[in-house]
Amino acid sequence: MQVCQAIADCIEEWRDPDKITHSLPQLVSQRVYQIVGGYEDANDSNHLRHDPMDKLACERLPLPNGEHLASQPPMTRLENQISKRDVSRIRSRMIDGFIAQYQQAPKEIVLDIDGWDDPTHGQQQLSCFHGYYGQHMYFPVLINEAKSGYPLVLQLRAGNSHPGKGVAGILRWLFWRLKRAFPGVRLALRADAGFALAEILSVCERSGVGYVVGFARNAVTECKISDRLERARLQFCQTGEKARLFDAVYYAAASWEAPRRLVMKAEWWPKGSNPRFVLTNLDEPVQTLYDDFYVQRGADSEHRIKAFKLGIQADRLSCHNFIANQFRLLLSQAAYMLLLAIRQAAKGTQFATAQVPRRQAMLIKCAARVSVSTRRVLVELASDCPFAQELRQITQRLVSSMMPLLG
Repeated sequence: MQVCQAIADCIEEWRDPDKITHSLPQLVSQRVYQIVGGYEDANDSNHLRHDPMDKLACERLPLPNGEHLASQPPMTRLENQISKRDVSRIRSRMIDGFIAQYQQAPKEIVLDIDGWDDPTHGQQQLSCFHGYYGQHMYFPVLINEAKSGYPLVLQLRAGNSHPGKGVAGILRWLFWRLKRAFPGVRLALRADAGFALAEILSVCERSGVGYVVGFARNAVTECKISDRLERARLQFCQTGEKARLFDAVYYAAASWEAPRRLVMKAEWWPKGSNPRFVLTNLDEPVQTLYDDFYVQRGADSEHRIKAFKLGIQADRLSCHNFIANQFRLLLSQAAYMLLLAIRQAAKGTQFATAQVPRRQAMLIKCAARVSVSTRRVLVELASDCPFAQELRQITQRLVSSMMPLLG
């Protein structure tokens, strides 16, 4: 509820106070909890507004003839009344929530950044054709903390954007916020080759942030790695097993002010050569930097984007207004934060590593009977519920911790 309350506090009320039936915190809570449960469309509110568990989550008594939650029209009006200023305030509160999780300042924070294609199917603003993906789309970008998966920034962009477009300004603001909160923290950024832009690298260097960013091959880099690649080929021919050799050189593109360290992986396997390049300003050994740091980015970042797209349907951006679709992304970001809290509370159970769809199916959509008396509201699970113990344990941990996700 703290997440939803914080989002509602950032939205400027536009309605006549005498005609308000559903408060902003209740509207935001209802929308976010429906996304958590796998109901991403505003139309779902028409049915779920009568659901007793949804009423409980939104702090209303689940009486059959009592006051119901909001239907689809108020939800749609909420989305289309959001302004750029509201979005900026909400984004700032998301960072406040991340900072508030730490009782002591962390020594290191590793950030992963990646984007994904979000196909559009109508007349949405800034829906553009992207030549690489071959479709009309949006191009959102996600920045999350690598260890916990906390989504710090989820920014919607036009469909014809370059992967790194607008990222430098976001990173400059994010680095400033984190360093102001944790003055001695060591920040590091991991990204693929789409973000190897001079302005992004310069922002990291000027902010004192380490980076490990993939780099696309070209004629110069292929020349630099050719000797190592030939050695890897000979080693593969001798052993019949995949050969990997590493090296580091300094490389400067024509648009750069100074050379930068380029880590090279010369790999030869049964399918042939597989060279890879990574730009960095860190001094760690090259193989350690590549295998133990950079490679981990791919699995972590792609799994989180998969959870956003397939788990909570964050790519359902069907509003005409661009800012409304950005607000939908922020609601999905809040829903993902709540699902992270559930996963943390599930530590030690079979749901500790469960994907979002399984957590939704087993923990959120499980059948229960709700009864209301004068003294209490009772939620009863089936006597043979296979996950009763896990549900009880997770619920107790969530209630006892009351972790302030947002300040």
